[in-house]
Amino acid sequence: MPDNPAIVYAVGIGNSRRQITLQAREILGAADVVAGHYGFIEMVREFIRPQAKVIDDREARKRSGTFVRYQHNRVSAVVAEALKGQTVAVVSGGDAGIWGMAGVLLEAQQVYRGAFRVEVVPGVPSLVTIAARLGAPLQNGFTVISVGDEDTPFAVIERRLRGAALGGGAIVLHKLILENSQYPEYYPPDRYPELYPPLEKTRFRLQRTFDILKEHVLPECPMAIVTDVCDQTSRFSTAMKGLGADDHRERIVVTTFREFLERADSFRFFTTVIIGDATTRRDGDVLFTPQWNYQWTYEKDMMNDIADLHYLKAQAEFFQTDGDQP
Repeated sequence: MPDNPAIVYAVGIGNSRRQITLQAREILGAADVVAGHYGFIEMVREFIRPQAKVIDDREARKRSGTFVRYQHNRVSAVVAEALKGQTVAVVSGGDAGIWGMAGVLLEAQQVYRGAFRVEVVPGVPSLVTIAARLGAPLQNGFTVISVGDEDTPFAVIERRLRGAALGGGAIVLHKLILENSQYPEYYPPDRYPELYPPLEKTRFRLQRTFDILKEHVLPECPMAIVTDVCDQTSRFSTAMKGLGADDHRERIVVTTFREFLERADSFRFFTTVIIGDATTRRDGDVLFTPQWNYQWTYEKDMMNDIADLHYLKAQAEFFQTDGDQP
């Protein structure tokens, strides 16, 4: 490894400008090169210094025949800049280490034997933003599964679904739609036979997801369907049908697990489904899972145990800590 290798930052930028951390802003403001999806580039444009080089990955996509080649092209462009000694920031939506660019950049670092160094800068994952929109459905443990992951055999995804259902925690279902329905050139049928025909295979995966989960998830379990959190498709091309909501605005539907398949026609690429566990509660459009749900829950009676605390005495009537409550 060189004495002072260039640094490639894998930067998570959250889901909106307001979520871009101070650390991310400082790195973007100092980078010689900023690379990433054009939607993310536009999201951070104000933090990039004027003299920095910007690598928009639309060019890499245009020159790629498959998704694998697309990934190779966009990573190679970053590596080429790093080998020149440039400091590079590669931006990913949400967190760079959760279906972002951190992993593939670390692989490249290993391949090139430390010719550059990779540092991962955390960002707010979309699942965290979505959970916050809903309340606190993930309070007591959860599993995240990408149902439409093209590069993971569906048999593996099925095992993950079974494990999540059996485990009993909240379940987050991500990437519900197969991407080859819009970009078949990146997923050739001879290499990805289980993805074709794409619409039928998407429906099949959703049906299997429901069938597997219903073995342990109750029909009345609270479920939320969130599309376009933070209006994210407003920053992307509208050419890709089904990317997000038609009006590019955040859409939240709170219902129950029994309606999973009935609601499937509304799923988009930027749709995430959160299914609560057996203790998750609904209060209007708010979902929350009690933190200590198997030991105790927040009740007024518990205030009797701490009625002598000075800050409760002032509000004794509100908390009904005088022992006279019915």
